[in-house]
Amino acid sequence: MGISVTGFTEARIHDKWYCIDFFQYDTSGNIQHIPCLEGQSMTYSALQCNCQIADISAPKDLSEQVRQICTGLDGKLLGEGERYWHPWNIVHGDWFESVDLTQPECCGFFPRQAVADYLSNPTENEMNEEEMLSAQEYHKLGKEEKKAYQYFEYTPSWSNRNILREFKENVIARINSWNRSVEFWKKEFQIDFSDVRVLVIVE
Repeated sequence: MGISVTGFTEARIHDKWYCIDFFQYDTSGNIQHIPCLEGQSMTYSALQCNCQIADISAPKDLSEQVRQICTGLDGKLLGEGERYWHPWNIVHGDWFESVDLTQPECCGFFPRQAVADYLSNPTENEMNEEEMLSAQEYHKLGKEEKKAYQYFEYTPSWSNRNILREFKENVIARINSWNRSVEFWKKEFQIDFSDVRVLVIVE
């Protein structure tokens, strides 16, 4: 059975939590929630290994929007009354502020042709990390052999760093969107990472 991961971005404004995720109409005219994080087992693994995520009981101070989305037809909140199933997790805003995800995951010397193929079509041509040489390995090559390699920095699309980088970028987009919507004379409603939490549902 697979794992499903869904993230809800909430911001605390004047001691009340609001969902600041994006919503859009589908082709049937219904409003759909756009999570800041959505994935399966690889996403959950990235959160567990590289993110300060903690499992919690369902917050009593949930935003009204998240409460509505996470309440079933029986009127119960996800996980409510369950003894062994605890789907709620949290990532606090200070993690986003402290983590630096800008650096590439792989730095080394790759075959020139592999780099050219990747740059021409990154979707179809992933780099092979096993072909990467360290600086020490590269300098041991002969003069002619070195011509076949070039230095390249690379982060695989499926890597933990790329998953978390996209996660952070999504949260930043929501913070920026909220702040742009605030009238200039209501600066007290502006938010930053310290005002944010992401509630992650793992099912």
